[in-house]
Amino acid sequence: MKSGDERESVSRLRADLVTAKILVWVARAGQDAELTPEAHLYFFDRYQRLANHHRRRGHEAQAERLQAKADEHAPSGGGTGPPYTAAMGMPRPRAWLVTEAVSREHSREPDDAA
Repeated sequence: MKSGDERESVSRLRADLVTAKILVWVARAGQDAELTPEAHLYFFDRYQRLANHHRRRGHEAQAERLQAKADEHAPSGGGTGPPYTAAMGMPRPRAWLVTEAVSREHSREPDDAA
């Protein structure tokens, strides 16, 4: 039986790939354009994660097909590892704090702020 996190993770990886492919297709419409190294790293990461998932589930043929796609993107990525994220360890933001920062006192003298 699949756990909820694993199912969501695989679904998200598949959705990421489909969305990225659609965006690349739209961006390339009528143009002769190449993927950036960051885009290659993105595809490499997603395909490799899906390949690892299928390998763990015993679907070797599917894992090899996905790994081959990942390997196609790896050389063009230019990196030595997966794309790293910076926001992984950030704490959850505090709740909104509403402040009424309006002065109720009015002085008759000119402001000497300048």
